[in-house]
Amino acid sequence: MRGLEQTGQAKSSTARLDEGIKLTTFIPVRFVRHKARKVVVEPTTPGRMASPLNPGRPTSVDENLMAALAKAFFWQEMLDSGRVKNMTELAKAEKMGLARMQKMLKLARLAPDIVEDIARGRQPVGLSLLFFVENPLPDDWNAQRAVIGGLAN
Repeated sequence: MRGLEQTGQAKSSTARLDEGIKLTTFIPVRFVRHKARKVVVEPTTPGRMASPLNPGRPTSVDENLMAALAKAFFWQEMLDSGRVKNMTELAKAEKMGLARMQKMLKLARLAPDIVEDIARGRQPVGLSLLFFVENPLPDDWNAQRAVIGGLAN
């Protein structure tokens, strides 16, 4: 393996084997520094819409974040309906730590337009499950939009 070069452009590499077989490797990704982390960004491809927050970036649904959102809404519904008495009981039933469950349950309090953007893959680069686990989420929807909108910059 030759290693990665960060050029901002897709890279192609060709090698010939002894039997005359030609192998070409093409990896169409970009590495973007977002705050203190490097994020892999898919390039725009024909047939995929660009995100309105990042016009040069295609929409891409974050499957981990979507799964966490679904769990959070399901857990919140279980708490609201009284099927479980409290978060401690729910955490035991799900075989999960209480602190982790509390961090994931805050996803159920997201503004509806933010949830829709995530479901459509239009979230800004850096908005991931890890972001929600590591950062506090305000209850006010306008404050949530301001915090998440700051990621697009």
